[in-house]
Amino acid sequence: MRHYNLLLLIVIFLCGSSFASDEYFLCNTAKGIIKLDENKGVLRYTLTKDQKVEFKYESKGDGFSGFKYNHYSRFQTDYFNVSFMNAGYKYTIFSNYEYESENRGVSVTNLNRKKESIYNCKSVGIDLLNDLSEKLACDKDSALGCG
Repeated sequence: MRHYNLLLLIVIFLCGSSFASDEYFLCNTAKGIIKLDENKGVLRYTLTKDQKVEFKYESKGDGFSGFKYNHYSRFQTDYFNVSFMNAGYKYTIFSNYEYESENRGVSVTNLNRKKESIYNCKSVGIDLLNDLSEKLACDKDSALGCG
């Protein structure tokens, strides 16, 4: 029954918002459902649990200000991150592929204590983070670069 509820929730997200927005990322983690979407020129990160919005962050002004990306690629390896900072924390939505192994989710880093928590996706509904590479500024502070 739990899987049915999760599937139903993902379908509601997909159907309910697909006409009004572009979705770039949707996955289920231990903390809830993570969604990254664009609606009317605003990029929005949302964490929803039990059909209730637990946390939301939206871009400021033009060009999705507040969000940045990194991309690293070589033979059989591809890392793509979208990040933003809010209230002393850095949030990084990641999609990694390396030698037939895939890993997606979000990391949350407390910038004061330098403590990172990683929430891996249990299931992935959408992963189109690469589509944001031409819409976001490069995070030049990251070692990954934007290649």
